[in-house]
Amino acid sequence: MSYQVVHSTFGRYRIRIPQLAHDSDFASKLKALVESLAFVTEVRINAQASSLIVSYQDDVCSTTALEKFVSCIQAAVDCVALDCVEIPLTESLPEGEDLKPEVNQWKDLGFPFLSLSLALLAAPLELPPLIVVLAIAGAATPWFNRAADSLLNQRQPNIDLLDSAWMTMQTVQGQFIAPALKTVLVEVRRTLRGNTTQTREELSSNLLNELDQYVWVELDGEEHHVHISNLHQGDRIIIRSGEMILVDGIVVYGYGLIDTQNLTGSSTPVVCSEGHDVYASTILLEGELCVLVKRIGLNTRAGLAAFLAELAPVHDTKIGALQAEFVRNAILPTLALGGTIYLMTGNIGAAISPYQFDFGSGIPISLSTTVLQALIYAVRHGIYIRSGGILEALAQIDAIVFDLDILALDSPETMEAIAILQGQNIDIYLVSDAPESIACDIATGLGIHPHQVCAEVPLKQKINLIRGLQHQGKIVAFVGDEEDEAVRLAHANVSISFAKTSEIPHRTTDVVILEDDLRGVTHAIAIAKRAMEIIYENTATIVIPNLFMQIGGGMVLGVNPVYNVIVNNGTAFIAEFLNGSRPLFETNFLPPLRSSSQRISQGNFASNGKALKQGELAKRLGVSSQSLTSKRLKPEFPIWTQARDPEGIAWDFDPVAKRYRHSLA
Repeated sequence: MSYQVVHSTFGRYRIRIPQLAHDSDFASKLKALVESLAFVTEVRINAQASSLIVSYQDDVCSTTALEKFVSCIQAAVDCVALDCVEIPLTESLPEGEDLKPEVNQWKDLGFPFLSLSLALLAAPLELPPLIVVLAIAGAATPWFNRAADSLLNQRQPNIDLLDSAWMTMQTVQGQFIAPALKTVLVEVRRTLRGNTTQTREELSSNLLNELDQYVWVELDGEEHHVHISNLHQGDRIIIRSGEMILVDGIVVYGYGLIDTQNLTGSSTPVVCSEGHDVYASTILLEGELCVLVKRIGLNTRAGLAAFLAELAPVHDTKIGALQAEFVRNAILPTLALGGTIYLMTGNIGAAISPYQFDFGSGIPISLSTTVLQALIYAVRHGIYIRSGGILEALAQIDAIVFDLDILALDSPETMEAIAILQGQNIDIYLVSDAPESIACDIATGLGIHPHQVCAEVPLKQKINLIRGLQHQGKIVAFVGDEEDEAVRLAHANVSISFAKTSEIPHRTTDVVILEDDLRGVTHAIAIAKRAMEIIYENTATIVIPNLFMQIGGGMVLGVNPVYNVIVNNGTAFIAEFLNGSRPLFETNFLPPLRSSSQRISQGNFASNGKALKQGELAKRLGVSSQSLTSKRLKPEFPIWTQARDPEGIAWDFDPVAKRYRHSLA
């Protein structure tokens, strides 16, 4: 079933389904199925636009909601095909706390700014304290409401209880500025977060609308104006100067200069000709191209990036869940700690200082910003990673099981990827239906020990291999065909496949490499590790200054609580809006993945294994000698050198010979 998410926002989806335009039976069954979902509030079918418009409760995870809608679409298709009576879906949404950070709008800042203004003017204008107290209470009402809701309805305290207690005690002491400033800074952060989210969703929606146009298709020597939804893999489209490329495809003939900034962020135009890959959302600045269609709409790199930007599937990480659990378990002990300090010292300021151990927003902030950035970065570089939880698991991979049948053994990129993974101390295993002698010979050629080959064995033994590695405490990835469902369900921590068709398997595979280039696996791991590094940096940025301020400043030195508020919110701002949104890598750190149409010989230089001195390699790569010195011992060095090598060659450093060699030599 073909479908495309053309617009989404909090609590609403618009999905284009071509079958709606001509199949009223399908439309009625689909409408009934979607309406049966408990969290759905409104369903509309627009047959002329082939669209399903669904409104749902805005506290429901958008990713989960979309999965349910897709299930309804497939169920409706099956019902029509089998001429069956529709059966409402009764599956409920999974329970669990939604870890999304709070967002606001500018209109929500009225009370906070009023309370801060009154707090600042209270002494000079001799304002009645009651007026200031009421203003602060009004600004803090959202905290009080959330704290009360958690206690009354969920039967457990949340982080808002600590904030509410802190602001109440500060106000009772006559410290008006600190709680008023807290409400302003927190609400400003939430508003900026909401605006950023809205802008991202609007850009994604606009991009999907731009990709939803008519194109010129070459058919039997003539050109036809066809809507992009009617294109199929293998069609040929004509693109002229000034037009946006609306598909991912391969140049059949022609020559052009392409602006890729919408997709890659690079402002340098790219020259393309016959055999080069081109991607949706890029713009043909000069020339004319005939492009063979590979993917359209939501299955293009740009479409997948927009899909991820709108859904933001970043709240399923273990680190986020553990942090949320830690915060829940720490609330009552923190309240008790404050009471103990007061009984021992009689100092209310020192007693309530621990209530600002507010690390409850630290990790979710670093997750929501950094993980989403990493997912979008990956898919723009040809790697679709389904969610933040998968990204987290990728960073921890220490064993990979490859299905031998999917490896492009004649590709130098395959050997290069294996070498890079082994250089990162990742154990490599092969499973195959081929005879053991053949599989072992292939493994030896790839640099894999024959003892790590599982050949001529039934499926169950392959599954046992994965489970056995996990029993040893390893985080295991399985790289195989997307149709190999049995192995994928063998509880491999991450399943990886290559996109063999124009449709990307959004729900069945954890990671999809969009090109048939095994280096996509190494790229995915590199992106995941870098994202987790930034998350840990963000966490340290928040936790360390706050610990010093709460313990040293608030509890020992009695620092004015205003500084407490500034440190608390300032570090969170840095983590979310500055550090968390910085580029993952420098430009062209990851060499582009190659499809089969792009593969070229590495040439005699690559095959002779020639060793280069540092100065020679620096000149070849166009970098300084100092750059090589600082990077040559890092595991990502082969990837870094390959991105700069004029022939796309990856290099390793031999510390004994003090020379650089081709990584496959």
